[in-house]
Amino acid sequence: MANPSKTTKIKVRKKRSSGRKRGNPRLLAVKALSKWLASEPGQRPELEVLGDKILGKASISEKDKALYWNILIGTVRWLRLIRWHLDRYLKRFSKLPQDVQAALLTGGYQIIFLSRVPYFSAVNESVEIVRTLGHSWASGLVNASLRNLARGNKVIPESTQNILERCAKGFENCVANLTSHPHWMVKRWSKRWGHEICASVCMNNNLQPPLVLRVNTLKISVEDFLELLNKSGFVGERCSISPVGVILHGHRGGIDKIPGFKQGYFQVQDEASQLVGLLLDPHPGQKILDVCAGVGGKTTLLAQLIQDEGEIVACDVNSSRLALLKENLARLGIGSVKVTLLDHEGEELIRSSGPYDKVLIDAPCSGLGVIRRHPDIKWNRIPPDIESLSKVQGNLLQTWSKLVRPGGVLVFSVCTLEEEETFEIVENFLEKNKDFSLRSASSVVPGLPQDIIQKDMVRVYPGSHGMDGFFVSVLEKSN
Repeated sequence: MANPSKTTKIKVRKKRSSGRKRGNPRLLAVKALSKWLASEPGQRPELEVLGDKILGKASISEKDKALYWNILIGTVRWLRLIRWHLDRYLKRFSKLPQDVQAALLTGGYQIIFLSRVPYFSAVNESVEIVRTLGHSWASGLVNASLRNLARGNKVIPESTQNILERCAKGFENCVANLTSHPHWMVKRWSKRWGHEICASVCMNNNLQPPLVLRVNTLKISVEDFLELLNKSGFVGERCSISPVGVILHGHRGGIDKIPGFKQGYFQVQDEASQLVGLLLDPHPGQKILDVCAGVGGKTTLLAQLIQDEGEIVACDVNSSRLALLKENLARLGIGSVKVTLLDHEGEELIRSSGPYDKVLIDAPCSGLGVIRRHPDIKWNRIPPDIESLSKVQGNLLQTWSKLVRPGGVLVFSVCTLEEEETFEIVENFLEKNKDFSLRSASSVVPGLPQDIIQKDMVRVYPGSHGMDGFFVSVLEKSN
């Protein structure tokens, strides 16, 4: 029997720290938003890059990670509308510290848009966050403002028609507030396109975009891929325009969780982006140049369309993007693509390898056609960006058009809707280069919806046929 007078020492093994700090998703979202707000429009970092950086090594569950991104992206998407609501209860918002503003905005987003989050939880968490950040003096202000917001009327646009009815008077300012867009953008679009198209574009910019996959027919047919999805409990349907496109419904997890990812059965790519490759209309054995290849969404489609038989030179000025392109090529099992960094040496190599049967210039642009995927774009862009980017686009078109062989084809595309970056670029180019002519997009891809054809070119407004906003033109060089 043990002696009760002696103390038995029990060794307690300390749990090893993983080196990862546990994270509160709401607090992390406030920190990310505060850092993003601190920069001026036109100088702000990309939200996804900043968001990843703030998330860092925080120990956070997949569920909390989803909440973090929902709050961060959702708050930025609806920034102006949330602020408009808060201004009814708080008159000195702009004078508050940046992180207190961020706590109010993220709390407001949860109250207005996250029906599954009880309002008292959003309020209490926001109050606790400002205390954690060293602003205990602001806890009462945050508490009162968010409680008033929760009790008050919350106006959310329900449809384009709803916006038009609500904004019959003072259209520009009303639409800017209701759809959460910069005033200059709404003014620009309403003047050019009229109230209905402007309201529709702004409405669609706030809708969740579909998850669209491009089936890699080098490895599997569209029918077999749809059957694989169905057997695995996923719901997919064919796209209406792209013959290799599939819309995946209801999936909220990672892309790598979709059946066939590791096997290279598909690539994520919006249908409008797929349309760019289809309009280039490449054939097996042709020599193709993809000037601004990026991570290779369009490059890999071109390889697929030529049945991986031919030569594709894919180049970009960004080496990190090209590294991701190489990963995609390996996963998809593509061997016809030569990846080249567009530096001085690379440019000389590309020129010496010409001329090319087909050249694709998917040029850098303002990105105003893909706001629904990247809502920070609308706050990061300023009007002078459009003018400066149009000069870059014009120079790219002028420079690389010289490598198109006689009888060859050049496709110019951008994911924006602005006249200066689309129709005007092509019209100016054709005026200076009489050996090129415009080919009707409908003659290349028969059956295209007529509402996306303008001046024989493709202009897709966001949400039209479920697609991103895009512009594509097909230019043919004379023999």
